[in-house]
Amino acid sequence: MYHFIGKQIRVHLYSREGIAVGTVTGRVADIAKAVEVADGMKKDLVLVVDIQTGDPENPYKNSAGMEGESWFAVQDIEIIEEEGRRIFSN
Repeated sequence: MYHFIGKQIRVHLYSREGIAVGTVTGRVADIAKAVEVADGMKKDLVLVVDIQTGDPENPYKNSAGMEGESWFAVQDIEIIEEEGRRIFSN
């Protein structure tokens, strides 16, 4: 997973009900393995910084109100900066 650090990525955003609501882009700054996100549920997370929404008038804010950075599950990201052709995401 450490190969994600520094990569430009696209994050697929979902509502709490699991409905896709859009995407943002950013850069992976850190990772955290096996974080307990709910009772009995662990996920690998990445810290994404320099988040761009595509609309400068509406910057991304995380649940704590901070702009431009947040933690996301690895399964919700797609690397968009790759050398060579991509056959599969992640």
